[in-house]
Amino acid sequence: MNNFKNIYIGAMSGTSHDAVDVSILKIEKDITLNFFYSKPIPNSLRTRIKNIIEADSVTLAELGQLNKKIGYLFAAAINESIEKAKLKKNKVKCVAISGQTIRHDVVCANPFSMQIGDPNVVSNETGLITISDFRNMHISLGGEGAPLVPEFHNELFYSSRKSKIILNIGGIANYSYIKNKNYFWGSDVGPGNALMDSYCQKYLNKPFDKDGKIASKGKVDSKELKRLLSHKFFKQKFPKSTGKELFNLSMLSKQFLKESPENILATLVEFTSISIERSINANNHTFDEFVVCGGGGKNKFLITKLAAILKNEVVLSNAYGYDIQAIESMAFAWMGYKRINNKVLKVQLGKNKFNKGLLGSITQAKP
Repeated sequence: MNNFKNIYIGAMSGTSHDAVDVSILKIEKDITLNFFYSKPIPNSLRTRIKNIIEADSVTLAELGQLNKKIGYLFAAAINESIEKAKLKKNKVKCVAISGQTIRHDVVCANPFSMQIGDPNVVSNETGLITISDFRNMHISLGGEGAPLVPEFHNELFYSSRKSKIILNIGGIANYSYIKNKNYFWGSDVGPGNALMDSYCQKYLNKPFDKDGKIASKGKVDSKELKRLLSHKFFKQKFPKSTGKELFNLSMLSKQFLKESPENILATLVEFTSISIERSINANNHTFDEFVVCGGGGKNKFLITKLAAILKNEVVLSNAYGYDIQAIESMAFAWMGYKRINNKVLKVQLGKNKFNKGLLGSITQAKP
């Protein structure tokens, strides 16, 4: 009987905490996306996650319960994806999970990143080896713990004689710069969808501004925009990382929040776009191709605004055959492949400095 296993599963919930995305990869010489599935996170659970992040406070009892609950959510998403893909579990080498980040703090004496979603629950419920907690070894090796995806972006999108930027617009925006097979660079750059979505949810009773239609009718508040762009995060050295601990509605002025929804959202789109463009220019990253992935790729107005500010064509990862929402969960599947096969990953320390190590902790419920 052939016991060869070449299927790896990645499950991801990002800073938007709106869904658990699951990618099923076949990894041999090449990486093939066999199946993608997205399981929405219930509104009540999304609200609990949001409140914990923004308040920076939770009881130990609630944290313990939530850790288990999110573990069961990840397990359900993985099992559902396996069933929908009509996949036999004996073909799966491992699953790798992001967990749900509730605190990411690397600008302190003892930098750390905290994710919840118990891997013991995931391993037991799926019956599969589960790999988790990639970020804290990344930090221990001298990295920021985020973004984790640049090396995978290099693996997936590299092509000779073409430099590329791969921009992921989730709750937070980050990009990878791919120059050659052995060189890559990545950093968070500021807000992606975080402020826009939070505003829609709190004030408009909408999950997001579909296609950016509301924002497209507004005018930018230049005074508020200037104030936002002066935030201390933008003065930090690259590479860097951040989260909703910084970029949430509390950073918006009370006067600004009295403006029309159209003007507020137009200003927030401009804020996201300019923070991306300034980061690219600050690092002198010239490019031949600009590729966008992540949920922000669905915001047509944002993509149009980005293209205008960058004075360059912006294409979605769909053009390469990868759903814009699949890339990050694909990255976790690939990192699971690396860990279970004891293959080291590069940890970026600076512009041209790297460390190497095995990222991720292995949990196995059954022999």
